[in-house]
Amino acid sequence: MVGELSPDGNFVWNGTAWEPNTATSVQPVSQNVFQLEPQNNGEIDWNPVLEKSEKGGKAKIVAMSIVGLLLVSITSWLLYAFVIDGMLFPDDLTKDEFIKIVENEDGIEELYSGETDDWRCLIEYTLEDEFDGDSLTLKTKLEYYASKDSARAKTELQIYFSKYSNDIWIDDKQIAWHIDDDCGSDDCEIEIGKIAIEGVNSTPAKELFTNDSAGIDWCFIHQSVAENLTNNPSQSFRSEGERFPDEDGERAVKIETKQLIDGEDEEYTISIYFDEENKILGSKITNSTFDCLVITSSKSNSEPDWVKDAATDTPMMLSVGSGWMYKGNYTTTLYTQYNATYALDGVDVVLYSKVYDEDYNYTLEVNYSVDIETAINGGGVFNHVDPYYGEANCTLSYNDTGMVGVSTGDTISMSCDNYDWFSGFSLGLANSNGVAEEKSLSVPWVSPMFTIIALLGAALIVSKRE
Repeated sequence: MVGELSPDGNFVWNGTAWEPNTATSVQPVSQNVFQLEPQNNGEIDWNPVLEKSEKGGKAKIVAMSIVGLLLVSITSWLLYAFVIDGMLFPDDLTKDEFIKIVENEDGIEELYSGETDDWRCLIEYTLEDEFDGDSLTLKTKLEYYASKDSARAKTELQIYFSKYSNDIWIDDKQIAWHIDDDCGSDDCEIEIGKIAIEGVNSTPAKELFTNDSAGIDWCFIHQSVAENLTNNPSQSFRSEGERFPDEDGERAVKIETKQLIDGEDEEYTISIYFDEENKILGSKITNSTFDCLVITSSKSNSEPDWVKDAATDTPMMLSVGSGWMYKGNYTTTLYTQYNATYALDGVDVVLYSKVYDEDYNYTLEVNYSVDIETAINGGGVFNHVDPYYGEANCTLSYNDTGMVGVSTGDTISMSCDNYDWFSGFSLGLANSNGVAEEKSLSVPWVSPMFTIIALLGAALIVSKRE
């Protein structure tokens, strides 16, 4: 049809052919259907497709980066935990290597002789059991320090809501103690004291640790295990790398064995840990009710701060064997606590008695005394009048067996010229602080429990084969 426009409006049909349409100016069609025409002032130029595409791409990149980092982190951790970390542990030990290493370690005899310097052993154990139908949990921390001329033993115990602790220090000049009695309650009592000495019979470590009922044998359990493995070739033995179970978690090689104790139905698992230089780090002993960690190390032994302010008004700490008098001619022996030696200055040899109050508490009353120098040099005489036996002249004598001062093994003697019967009196020593008595420095009432634990450790030496 003549005059008909083409669909795009650019051509006109003249009846025989399409001619350009010169009557109408047609704008080119934009190729981007989302492209907007330029806007007048005040209108917003919006290009949603480009902005959306940009943000979506950034989000994908961030997400992929996070996933990549997680994969790298997990892979690195797995590689470290199962490959690299395992390669950094010390080499496993054979049974013969373990026994040889322990044989070369200082033992308790070297410690007692003063050959081991700057030594520390920490013992932490938890004991859970049934007692009269109730569950009983006992938590204890024992700490031992030793050097050539000093030693220290600390005990901390918690049972239910009560806490008990003591801290004892001995060197060549003094014995000091810090005792906290039931300090988990309102009745907490604290005693801090010290007494001057001239020295001890052997070494501070031997005198302190052999008188301690907590059982220092736990610090040397590795020697008991080595002895048992030597005597029982079929005893179980395993070695592997494992971190030492203290706060530091040092890489170590662990040897492990299981032992039965005579009279017990359950095995104890005993693990002993060594560092890369084959030096012992400590041990772990466990079963269903007992969990014990032992840590040994070289650590300097210095005087505790509390010693400086400790009270010094304590009488000499000693006991007199069979000091209670039952006849007028008598000799008895002294036993000083921790085998300490005291100076002779200001000491008297005494005949004393106990005076009780209405609550049956007693004080020690000196009835007769002679200064110790006189007692050593021939004896000192006193006159005693008894309502039944009459008057008697008696002599108090002292024999300084070691010629070093008041020490274990010295003797006190009394002889009377008239009758051979004394009642209610005791022989002893006294100074300006009072009559000498042995002093309890153990954690109250707990010593029997510690003794049981110590015996348990000793029993490992004679344990049955698995």
